[in-house]
Amino acid sequence: MKRLGTLLSCAAVLVACEPPPDAPRPAPTEAAGVTTQTIRDDVAGIAIEVPSDWRVQQDPVLFNTYGFALFEPGGPTSGGHERSPVARVALAYQVKPDQIEGLVRELMSKYQEFSPTRAEVVVGQGLRGTVVSGLPGTDPYSLVYVADGERVYRIGLWTLEPGLDSRARGVLASLRFEQPQRSVQSLNLVPVEQAKYAEPPAEQMELNRRAQAERTLLTAMEGGEPKQEQLREAEVSAQQVACEFGQPGGLFWQTVWDYTNQFYSGYTTVYSGTYYNLRPGDPGWSAMSGNYGSWWGQNYHIRKCNTGLLNQYYANDWPAHKNANVYPATTGVVEWAGWDYADSEGYYTLGNYVVVRNGSYRAIMAHLTSIASGIAWGTSVGMNTIIGYAGKTGGPWDEHVHSRIAYGESLTYNGQPYGGSTVWPTKLRCVSCRATDPGDAAGNGDGQFDLKDSTGAKFYTRFYHGRWMRG
Repeated sequence: MKRLGTLLSCAAVLVACEPPPDAPRPAPTEAAGVTTQTIRDDVAGIAIEVPSDWRVQQDPVLFNTYGFALFEPGGPTSGGHERSPVARVALAYQVKPDQIEGLVRELMSKYQEFSPTRAEVVVGQGLRGTVVSGLPGTDPYSLVYVADGERVYRIGLWTLEPGLDSRARGVLASLRFEQPQRSVQSLNLVPVEQAKYAEPPAEQMELNRRAQAERTLLTAMEGGEPKQEQLREAEVSAQQVACEFGQPGGLFWQTVWDYTNQFYSGYTTVYSGTYYNLRPGDPGWSAMSGNYGSWWGQNYHIRKCNTGLLNQYYANDWPAHKNANVYPATTGVVEWAGWDYADSEGYYTLGNYVVVRNGSYRAIMAHLTSIASGIAWGTSVGMNTIIGYAGKTGGPWDEHVHSRIAYGESLTYNGQPYGGSTVWPTKLRCVSCRATDPGDAAGNGDGQFDLKDSTGAKFYTRFYHGRWMRG
């Protein structure tokens, strides 16, 4: 998504923040023609020198570790959306040095189906750490434990291929550990379990409830709740050869927002007879990969045949206003709800997310500010169930909902999906879409639905980069 101007609170991490006018400005350093910046966190006791264009994401809530993540603007493809993060560097403030070996062995055991490897690695200026590589995530993931005196640090590293590459080793070499100047408790961060179910402000919640009620009424008038059919296993097996296939006819799939999404300021485009212009007062718009979000086969969404990673080739980023309602892409049973922070942050970029399973299909809705009350593992959700509220957790981007469906995934011991086949939509149900919606301000495409069945239910059936849609 579009880059943020101010990255962090200067109170904890000093990087890319505007200092007071009278404060001295540290000059960036240059090594081999590359301009660098020094990131220092006086709570975690961490300093690191990285390229000046790397982005930093401070922990937004209190996990069982405290630190920050580093993002590189480039990646395997170009675009405005940073790919998976470079690293997450954190103080494991609940761990003692003599516990590291037990934690490493436990990690190897928990993820044994991935055949992880362990090795000794040098961190900083000669500290000896232990790295476990081959862990699952949005990209191949390694986790390093290292002690500096009585303090223990946990460093997660993402790479294009399993193991430590030159970039990952460069991060480890550049790390410097210092005596923390303040306690983690002094930050007054909201504990993750409390943040997970935090309600939006009262005025927003009232709007969200009203929108849900109106959506439910419209749904009843337009075909009602869908009957989810399962594709015959023989058909799926035939299509799985390419690790991907199109949406089966019986698989219900829908847009995941409603008119509480005012990301585009509640404006819609109107054709004047000569050109398109914007008219206020018509919220509920989003666009496929709008606002520089990731698109099929680009940026984050490049994996579709990996047996040990999250395959998201046909995921889409839908711009969504903070705290807007988010609905499940498909109906079913909740199989994950929350942040991944237990021992492997390989899924860190999803932030606060929900997984809904229906048969062998799983839908992910990610980057939620918070999850709706009552949405927990085992909860049944229908077409009009609010599963959470849009946000930007998991990285330094604007608010959006990351959504995708996959087939035949496996689960880690912790309940995280991986492997399987990615599925692309061929028929996306919408509720508030209309037959007269125009396209964007430049006159590109259109926002009207493509199909209306005999029950009155409406659908989009054409999918392309930047297509505007209504929930």
